[in-house]
Amino acid sequence: MRYHSFMPRMSLRILTLLVLLWTAWLSNTVTAAPSGDSIRVFTKEHPLIYEDAWDLWPYAFLNDKGEPVGYNVDLLKMLFNELNIPYVMKLKPTKEALNDLKAGRSDLMMGMDDYFHDEYAKFGKSVVQIFTHSVVHQKGESSIVKNKKDLERHKVIVHEGSFSHNLIKQLGWEKNTIPYSDMREAVQKVHSTSGSQILWNTMSLKWLIHTFQYDNLEINPVDIPHGEYRFMSNNPELLHQLDSAFQVLNASGSLQAIQNKWFYPERSESGIPAWIWEVIIALLVLTLCFIIYYIIYWRYEKRMTQDVRRGNNRLALILNTSNIRMWVYHIASNTITRYDDYGRMLAEGLLPSAFLFDVLPDDVKRIDNALIAIARQKQEKVLLDIQGRGGRDGEGLRYYSVALSVLRRDKNGHPTHIIGTTSDVTDEKLRQQRVKDNMLRYQSIFDTALVDMVDYDEHGVITNMNSKAISAFHQDINNVFKDRITIQQVLGNDDLTLENMDYTYLTQLFKGCDERALNRYLGRDELYYELQLVPIRDEEGHLQAIYGTGRDVTEVARAFRQERKNEIQIQRANDEMRSYIRNIDYVLQNGGVRMADYSPDTHTLVIYSEIGVEQYRLTQTRCLSLTADESKKVAQRVLNVMDNRTHMPVEAAVKTTVRLRDGKALSLFLSFIPNINEEGRAESYFGMCRDISEMKDAEEKLAQETAKAQEVETVKNAFLRNMSYEIRTPLNSVVGFAELFQQEHASEDEAFFINEIRDNSEHLLALINDILLLSRLDARMIEFKPKVVDFAAGFERRCRAAWSDYRQEGVEYIADSPYEKLLVEVDDLNFGMVVDRLIGNAARYTDEGQVRVRYDYTGEDLMLVVQGTDGGMDADELEHVFDRFVVTRNQGTGLEMSICDELVRQMGGRILIKSDATVGTIVWVSIPCKCTDLVRK
Repeated sequence: MRYHSFMPRMSLRILTLLVLLWTAWLSNTVTAAPSGDSIRVFTKEHPLIYEDAWDLWPYAFLNDKGEPVGYNVDLLKMLFNELNIPYVMKLKPTKEALNDLKAGRSDLMMGMDDYFHDEYAKFGKSVVQIFTHSVVHQKGESSIVKNKKDLERHKVIVHEGSFSHNLIKQLGWEKNTIPYSDMREAVQKVHSTSGSQILWNTMSLKWLIHTFQYDNLEINPVDIPHGEYRFMSNNPELLHQLDSAFQVLNASGSLQAIQNKWFYPERSESGIPAWIWEVIIALLVLTLCFIIYYIIYWRYEKRMTQDVRRGNNRLALILNTSNIRMWVYHIASNTITRYDDYGRMLAEGLLPSAFLFDVLPDDVKRIDNALIAIARQKQEKVLLDIQGRGGRDGEGLRYYSVALSVLRRDKNGHPTHIIGTTSDVTDEKLRQQRVKDNMLRYQSIFDTALVDMVDYDEHGVITNMNSKAISAFHQDINNVFKDRITIQQVLGNDDLTLENMDYTYLTQLFKGCDERALNRYLGRDELYYELQLVPIRDEEGHLQAIYGTGRDVTEVARAFRQERKNEIQIQRANDEMRSYIRNIDYVLQNGGVRMADYSPDTHTLVIYSEIGVEQYRLTQTRCLSLTADESKKVAQRVLNVMDNRTHMPVEAAVKTTVRLRDGKALSLFLSFIPNINEEGRAESYFGMCRDISEMKDAEEKLAQETAKAQEVETVKNAFLRNMSYEIRTPLNSVVGFAELFQQEHASEDEAFFINEIRDNSEHLLALINDILLLSRLDARMIEFKPKVVDFAAGFERRCRAAWSDYRQEGVEYIADSPYEKLLVEVDDLNFGMVVDRLIGNAARYTDEGQVRVRYDYTGEDLMLVVQGTDGGMDADELEHVFDRFVVTRNQGTGLEMSICDELVRQMGGRILIKSDATVGTIVWVSIPCKCTDLVRK
């Protein structure tokens, strides 16, 4: 189904009539030329002489009575009768026919358009037939020629002087040909002699095999260039007439009968004997019995299918959630077939090397050895851990678990198929590796830490200590473990309950006069100890262990006391400085300005939020990474100028990738001045950064509005161009046919003129109505009034009315209605407009196959599906299917689908489209609505 805007088109009947009238006029002009003209005049006394080959089955050959028959003969008889040309037909050896045509003893021949025929005559433009090549050989033998390169290595039988013969001679491999003048003898030789093979035209070989009923021969196509079969004559006007008449007959389908007769006899219809009706009655009785049996079996099968589907869905869910993929290895063919989660085939005939291309070479060998071991019945099941290259991001290694086992056996019990499952265990492997690495890092940090580290078990007893903590106890670690020192002793709190313990941070004071049990290990009169305790609990909140870190801060505590004394003196001196700085900071914080300092030595930019308060320290790389792409060159230039230590001030406006709270990009105006030392060298650059985001945002919005105005102008111009063409075309037709009434004309033509004026007027009116409707939709002037309607009651009638104007012979039209009654609250007028347009579009572009329309109610939405087998659309057409005023390959305006899309969206629904060259086009439309009553069929 191709979705294009509707455009006026002359019916096939009128088009064919005009072409035939033009051809007849041209024919009369040619045949009526005076005898003194160079154009040949064909009369009964001087008829057209047609000569052709006598042994080119089924195109031209002599039957048992010596009469010319074949596709060429029937075709030219039809063309000569159509053109009213008297004729005489002769069939003779090909070489004689060509020489007669060259010498002017004949007027017409059918031949291959190739260099070896150029000396005899000119060729017509119409390709009458395509000559493809095939090889005939006895069944059970393999074809020795499959492509052009094989002709260099193998000898084949060819028809002497044929297109196949000349093609091999042109390639320089004539020594590999066995020419035959009579191809019936050649086919008889291949029939009776093994090892012989014929290379010739596919249709001719097929006809000979079918005619002589050689059941031991088979025919295979060959991948070499094909030939084009055309009219041959030295009379250009005759070629022109034949080409024109052939195109008309071919377009109308008149040639199908003779093509079936000579090339596809199996398509020919045969008569029905009288006794067949008795057989038909018996078959009807049997069919009725079969239908009754089928209904019973279908109901049983449906229940079984539902059970199997539920089981398959559960299995697919398990496979999908477990990230498991299935595949089957075929032992005999050494190929692999892949399946998806639901057991559907994804790919078959894969070689193991292609299937395992991501697996590391060593693991590929392991898998091969495992498959061989199972195939030879040395093992029943094998489980392997392998690695593969790439992953979700295309980098690194992935880890997989592969399970292999026998799937099927032959009647002797030998394995024929091996099933394999591959599960991605990369995350589990990496998790285990991370746990291992964390344990190693923890142990390394624990042993080498510069602070005391102590482990307590769930009872609060010390279980491990690093060397730094052991030195603080002045005891051997075995003695510490032996004495079972607890956390209560360390904290000096015997009433501490471990189950209620939380994160603890404190500084503990130990003195020589303290009678705690821990003092005997310390051996110091005074000790300030900073201690941090972290309890570890499981998911249920039960204590598993306690980790403690600590350090001796005695000297720090003493220095702190002295520092407190000095701070009181310094405090007074700093009060005045703080007041001054506070005033400057206020300006910086509220004025959108920051101070900055750049050092050419370290290539570092420091930004201060307040005086002496460093907000950001950025390297050159970090500066560039925070700069928007359009400002990178400016930022690089500013940094290079300061790195070169220029004495000139530097200013620039830069846009960054940082986003403000309102979503705008942060833009800064940078201004730096050099700080010159006593030697005249720029040591650093002091600068200011000012926020100019509002100004830049205003500039960008102005540019966007300018671009939008230009885009509106472009769309308007495109609309005017398309509408001028679309409206002018039917309008010109109306005016043109109206003017014909004022000219001399036959009275019987008036009905035709009136029909054309009416059709084009109706199209013009429909086009204007579509434009007005689209304008009303854009202005939101369409008022949607949902009401309760029985959608099922009028569905089939609506479908028949929508496709009635486009019905074509050979196309099946199906309207699936699953409901006896469906009362839904929907805008029947506007939704019906969408339904009618989509069904009409589907029927308009479907020439064969079927047009299927179905609907259903999903609980919240009314779903409509329109499907047609129209050949599909390419990707570019599908991308612009809903665009307006875009000229399509049919020169349409693109309004039809645009109106449907806008109507559906304003009714709160959705419209989707999918197109494929193999299955056609499908359109889904869903409209939210409320159902008040329904009765399913």
